[in-house]
Amino acid sequence: MTTSKAQVFLITLEEHQLGHDLRLDCDDATVGDVLEALDSFGRERLADCRGCDGCCHERAPLTSPDIPALATLLPEADCPAQAVCRNFAEVFADPNGIVDITLQRDGEGDCMFLHKEGKYCKIWEARPFVCRSHFCLPRGSRLEAARAGIVNRGENELIRLLLAEEAAGAPPFLPPGLDPAHYLSDPAFAEAEWPNISMKKLVSPKLWRKLRELQ
Repeated sequence: MTTSKAQVFLITLEEHQLGHDLRLDCDDATVGDVLEALDSFGRERLADCRGCDGCCHERAPLTSPDIPALATLLPEADCPAQAVCRNFAEVFADPNGIVDITLQRDGEGDCMFLHKEGKYCKIWEARPFVCRSHFCLPRGSRLEAARAGIVNRGENELIRLLLAEEAAGAPPFLPPGLDPAHYLSDPAFAEAEWPNISMKKLVSPKLWRKLRELQ
């Protein structure tokens, strides 16, 4: 479906399977415009997912622009990124120093925000980007690449925010030994929230050209 700046549309994949993909209609499209287009597509093309928890058992990485919405679920804090992550996140680090910050899951592998009896998200309006941008419908190559890039860069920016809060005096939260030089400020995230974050700044020039092509 379409906003003034972004379009999400049905496509046919291999073996006649339906999927969905993304096109951007102007140079100043933001991640917020993409999310609006996805919301519109879901409402108009897909069944209501209330009562289905199929996606609530998967890895759900957090990004820096997810923090403001999630922070509204907590008392006001001087270090919002750390407050959100301490309450809602799990942190994993592999031997190579790669850090992954995801929503907490319980012992059965369910997202902490899943209402198990009703099978719905208890924080629907504040749910992270990775949840807002997911449907149980395969993604086309352009949308898949854009989504992966947004999540990866947004998670790195979240790590930078957490390191900055620790440097300002917050208690240690991340695994020790992370080098702040590996998590420099990302210009694409100069604006803190999705409606103001430029898609053009987030994706590679090659992907940007593909996103601007006609369907």
